[in-house]
Amino acid sequence: MLSKIAHALRMLAGVIVVVLVLITGYDVIMRYVFALPLDWSITISSVGLIAIIMLAIPDVALRGEHIAMDLFYRQFSPRAQKTADAVVAAAAFAVCLTAGVVSLNTFASFFGAQIQTAGNFNIPVWIHYFLVAFGFLTSAVTIPLQYVLRTREVDGR
Repeated sequence: MLSKIAHALRMLAGVIVVVLVLITGYDVIMRYVFALPLDWSITISSVGLIAIIMLAIPDVALRGEHIAMDLFYRQFSPRAQKTADAVVAAAAFAVCLTAGVVSLNTFASFFGAQIQTAGNFNIPVWIHYFLVAFGFLTSAVTIPLQYVLRTREVDGR
């Protein structure tokens, strides 16, 4: 179930990429051909870029498709690889959980204060922090799950 949700979030991130490409293309044409730049394109693009990353991270982590530094890892014994996997999973979980909780607290603060972005097109700042908190907290769930699934696969269970 979690893998289906993570995959759906990754597909949503892909849709957001397409939308941002269309917005950016339209903004470039309006700005440089008609001298009528869009007031909202940069603000929407900043939220979209955060959304792309945070929505895709859980699926990438669950599939184990993230960047891996395996130059030394391949030289480890199977036992040392299991230990390294456990240490990395625990550290990644701790980082994601900490960043998620901090982002969630920041989201709550900005949501309560109703602070908005600067400029001609204002959106609530809490949206950014909600996306960051969502991405990190979802990753905090998927990283240990990916570790357990990979450990079972290696052990043949």
